[in-house]
Amino acid sequence: MKAGDVINGYTILEDFKVVGAGLSKWTFAERGGRQYFIKEFLSPTYPEDDAPGSEKIKAKKRARCAAFEAHHRGVQRALAPLSAYGGNLIVTLDFFRWGAKYYKVTEKVDAEGLTSADIAALGLPVQLVLMKTVAHSLKILHDLKIVHGDLKPSNVLIKRTEVGYTTKLIDFDNAYIAGRPPPPEEIVGTINYYSPELLGYIQEVGVPASELGVGSDIFALGLIYTEYLTGAPPPFDIARYHEPAVAVRNRERLRIPRREIPTQLADLVDAMLAPEPVQRPTISHVHATLMTMRPVTQDEVGPPPSGALRGKGLRAALQRSPTTGSGRAGRLVGKLVRKRTDRPPG
Repeated sequence: MKAGDVINGYTILEDFKVVGAGLSKWTFAERGGRQYFIKEFLSPTYPEDDAPGSEKIKAKKRARCAAFEAHHRGVQRALAPLSAYGGNLIVTLDFFRWGAKYYKVTEKVDAEGLTSADIAALGLPVQLVLMKTVAHSLKILHDLKIVHGDLKPSNVLIKRTEVGYTTKLIDFDNAYIAGRPPPPEEIVGTINYYSPELLGYIQEVGVPASELGVGSDIFALGLIYTEYLTGAPPPFDIARYHEPAVAVRNRERLRIPRREIPTQLADLVDAMLAPEPVQRPTISHVHATLMTMRPVTQDEVGPPPSGALRGKGLRAALQRSPTTGSGRAGRLVGKLVRKRTDRPPG
C-alpha cells in the first residue's frame, strides 16, 4: 500500500512507515473529510485460498488469525463506550482485514513529540497536569480490570491545548483482563518498561498468569513518572542488569532521585516502583494523591541525595512556579484536568 491507495474506504495520505521493531507499519488516511491514524499489522497474515502451503498449514494460520481477530474485537468492544472522538483514551474506531493483512484505525492526534528530557524541563505545574491526566485515563481501564499491557512514554502522547498540555493514552493492542494475560510467547512490548512480574512470566520462571494484573501497569507508570520528573529512569546498576525489571528481580530497589522532588510525590513514585504488585498503590490512590498536590516552594521539597546533579529544568521551573496552589493558577490546573480527561460512562 502506498499514498493514494484506498483500503476499506480510507484513502492513504502518505506511504506507510515501520513502527519500532518492525511488527507493524503506520500512516495517516482520510475518510469522509476526517483524517485518521491507520496501522497495518505485519503478523499474522491471513492465508487466502490461493496462498502457498498445505491445507493443514493454512488451517493453523487461520486459527491464529481467528484468535487475533477475537482479541482485537474484544478490546474494541470493551473500550468503545469509554471514550468519544477527541477524548484522552485513543481507542480503536475500526478494525478490519484487507486481503491478507489486518488494519486498525484510530483518531489522529497531533502530538508534540516531547522527549522525557523535554517534559522534565517543563516544570512541576505542567508535569502534574500530565501525570494527573494519564492517571485518570488509566483509572478508566483499571476500574474495568483491564491492563494496558504496554505502557511506555511513546504510548502517552503529549498534545498542546489552548491552555497548556494534556495526554492521550494510545495503543491497546496488548491489553488484557487482569489475571488473564496471553501466553508468554505472544506478549510483545518494550522490556525497558516491563514490571518484574511481567518479565518473570515471559521468562517462565514460576510467575503464574494470575499475578499479571493492573499492578504491572502501575510499575510501568512509575518509571514514566520518574522520567517526567527527572528526565531519566530511576538509577540502578545499568551495566549489570540493563533493564529496571531485571534489576528488581535481582533484589535491587528502584527509587526516584529526590533532588527538588516534593516529598509526597517522591514517596508516591517510590511506592509505584515497589517490587511486588501488592505493595504498589492502586491507580485510584495514585490519581487521588496527585489531585491533592500543588506546586511547592523550595523549602518543601525533599533533601538532595548524594551523587550526580539532576533535574536542572525542574529546578528552574520551580523557581518560576507559584508559591501556592490556592490561587488562580492552582484552580486552573484542577479545572484543566477535569475538562481534558475522559469521564467513565454513567
